[in-house]
Amino acid sequence: MKKNTLLVTVGLCLCSTLNDSLFAQEQLNLFSSPVESAIRHNKSIQNANLENKKVALDREDVRGKLLPKVSMNALYGYVNTGLDVDLPTQQLPITGINLFEGTTKGNVSSQVFATGVTATQVIFSGLQITNGQKALEQKQKALSLMTEAGYDQLAQEVITSFDQLMLLKEVDVLINDSEKRLNKEHLKVVKAIENGVAIPYDRDKIKLAMLELESKRAEIQSNRELLYYKLEELTGLPMEELQAVSYPLQEILLAEDATAMNRKEIETLETSQKAYEFALKKEKGAQLPMLFAFGNISYLNAFDSKLTIKDVPQLGDLKLQSNHFQMAPTFAVGVGMKWNIFEGKSHKAAVEKAKLDLEINNNKLEDTKEKLSLLQRKTKSDYELAMKKISVNQQQMTIAKNNMYLASRQFEEGLQDVTERLEAENEYYKQSLNYYNQILSQRTAATEVLKSNGNLYQTISR
Repeated sequence: MKKNTLLVTVGLCLCSTLNDSLFAQEQLNLFSSPVESAIRHNKSIQNANLENKKVALDREDVRGKLLPKVSMNALYGYVNTGLDVDLPTQQLPITGINLFEGTTKGNVSSQVFATGVTATQVIFSGLQITNGQKALEQKQKALSLMTEAGYDQLAQEVITSFDQLMLLKEVDVLINDSEKRLNKEHLKVVKAIENGVAIPYDRDKIKLAMLELESKRAEIQSNRELLYYKLEELTGLPMEELQAVSYPLQEILLAEDATAMNRKEIETLETSQKAYEFALKKEKGAQLPMLFAFGNISYLNAFDSKLTIKDVPQLGDLKLQSNHFQMAPTFAVGVGMKWNIFEGKSHKAAVEKAKLDLEINNNKLEDTKEKLSLLQRKTKSDYELAMKKISVNQQQMTIAKNNMYLASRQFEEGLQDVTERLEAENEYYKQSLNYYNQILSQRTAATEVLKSNGNLYQTISR
């Protein structure tokens, strides 16, 4: 029997928690379409997505450094130069003729055409390319998370604007009800004046109260127009679709799992930490040699070449000419290495800066966790306080309503004057407005709890 009782109790608790969660989710799902539209329409979020695409392009650029690079070059030119050569004199043993005696002068001219294709590919980069690519991958992920972190703030702004519209709708009801009662009282006073049992002062006091209601109605209409204009700018939705949104202004009940920490800012900093770790590895890898493979095929043709050697002994000017001098094709393949052995202090400074970036981001992560933990406790406390205040405001409204009806009966019986009757009417209006304002505050506190834990947009969209 005890076991069965325990199971029933646990089951009821689970059902209550599930119902609270579903209740909050059902209330917030109403805003799914406007919130999604606001996210698509928001220019800051659009720019953040464009920045993320730029990082994706940087990733592709780094990845491309591991692929072969092929280049082609071609040149054509005319070469003309003078010669002035002084070679050691050589004497022929039989004839006794001296060769290269004195200075030999001449002239060379030629037309040259050359072309070739060269391919290079990095074999080993000291893991700089690999770690750089991983760092950019984590950076891209961090930017996406940071963009998503702004969804909650935008969602809360949309919800709060609609809630204010629903508050104005409730105030409209209060004004209309109060106006009906005052109209009824006004007719009674007018009739009483005609019968000589009332004075015009009573009539004018009621009329003045009705004019105040008209002034409030005009103010509410102005506020309503501004709120719709704000939502139109915020979401990009047409006015007709925004005006179709309507719901009762009632408190949002949250389940215990609403306080589960799911902030994108923490995930962003954790992802950034990984990015800085890869960036540090990249800088350390810069001290390792870089190996690359290369290949080349080329073509060279020197044509219409002319060589003139002046004052050759016993020959005079010697003129030589060739139709072409061709080298094709010329192949070259191999491997190469580049090793920056000493670069002053640039490499050491880059490594130290990477270490400092890593430490700074870690401090930001710890600081953010502490601040969000404090914010989590504060928003939960504000939510619990708002729930308690609703009960108090509801009792105050009930008492004010009873007093108003009592004052109305006493006024009809002549036991109260018009001032006391209007004071009771104003008090009921005031307490009712306080109650609906407290409902609005509770809803704001509930969305603040969800936002402070990173669950608001998730709750709306799921």
